[in-house]
Amino acid sequence: MVVAVAFVAGVVGPASAGTDGGAGPRSAGRAPVKAGPAHRGQIGPAHRLTLVTGDRVTVDSKGRLLGFTPAKGRERIPVSTRTVRGHALVLPYDAQRLIDAGKVDQRLFDVTELTSEANRKAQRKGLKLIIGYRGVARGAKAGVRAAGDTTVRRTFSSLNADAVTTPHRDTAALWKTLTGGKRGTASGVRHVWLDGTRKASLDKSVKQIGAPKAWQAGLDGKGVRIAVLDTGVDATHPDLKGQIVDEKNFTDSSPSADTKDRVGHGTHVASTAAGTGAKSGGRFKGVAPGAKILNGKVLGDDGYGSDSQVIAGMEWAAAQGADVVNLSLGGDDAVGVDPLEAAVNRLSADRGVLFAIAAGNDGRRPRSPSAPSTARTSSRTSPARARAAATARSSRT
Repeated sequence: MVVAVAFVAGVVGPASAGTDGGAGPRSAGRAPVKAGPAHRGQIGPAHRLTLVTGDRVTVDSKGRLLGFTPAKGRERIPVSTRTVRGHALVLPYDAQRLIDAGKVDQRLFDVTELTSEANRKAQRKGLKLIIGYRGVARGAKAGVRAAGDTTVRRTFSSLNADAVTTPHRDTAALWKTLTGGKRGTASGVRHVWLDGTRKASLDKSVKQIGAPKAWQAGLDGKGVRIAVLDTGVDATHPDLKGQIVDEKNFTDSSPSADTKDRVGHGTHVASTAAGTGAKSGGRFKGVAPGAKILNGKVLGDDGYGSDSQVIAGMEWAAAQGADVVNLSLGGDDAVGVDPLEAAVNRLSADRGVLFAIAAGNDGRRPRSPSAPSTARTSSRTSPARARAAATARSSRT
């Protein structure tokens, strides 16, 4: 269900637009927002966040909109709110036009997503973005770097993009730079994405995909390199002894910046992909026991990682000669092509890499299958009962 309400930007009082019920227009005010009778059902403390436009939003612990304060100079820009499949969106008019044009990521205005525990933790030091450019774009890149204290964390050749962090106080300045103060993106700017969070997702059984039949035909993955981009891999596990040929850490959550798996998920995935089954006498060997593993740690010791960490791992895997890149991770699929989907498409086309990506374990949930399994060039896996995706699917042969 989609619920929309338009209002003139000011300070907006408690509104029912944060639920799946109807809502009327909201008038501008001058005082700070306070939850009134309309929000007696408010649960937990309020969360305040600053959008990429510099506008400030207040929501309750369920992500429902409580109030809105425009950035200086943006008081006359109309703003609409929508609830889409349980997610509250706050959409300034200038941003909505760019979202519709496919230039700006709608997740940047999904206040339910932005105030999730994982995103609040990831964005606490500033708003993390991935900015894609057209061509060399020296002027655009210089403008981004000059927007307050914006810093570049990573550069991605596959996307012609930079991962940046902007202090919340400087987001209005960055937005003006990105849009050129007009109703479009500045010259040289192609995309503005949220550097969102991804979480580990369970892998499926070996028998389910018919691996034993492949073994009988003499196919065991010999000569193939499989990159496991996950929480790291336990190289001391008997089933993985001698299987890992290279490894690299892309996270900032591990105190020692190592590739060890402190969650267990990455080790499980690597064993499913190319475990020898040594510990069980071959009973629990992986799909391709003759293959070798590239261990890319892109998810931290809490099981979460950012889009930019995952993309960095994808580019590294391709450079190391990976034939297959496994991503047993994901997040809610959003409108348009997100940066992970764009990277999957680009690396598949340019490097011939096959991406095997979890579609999620959410079955009939509205935002299933998860991203980036929704990329057009990925092979995705999901529970056989899931309505949204087949057990195994690929658009590549």
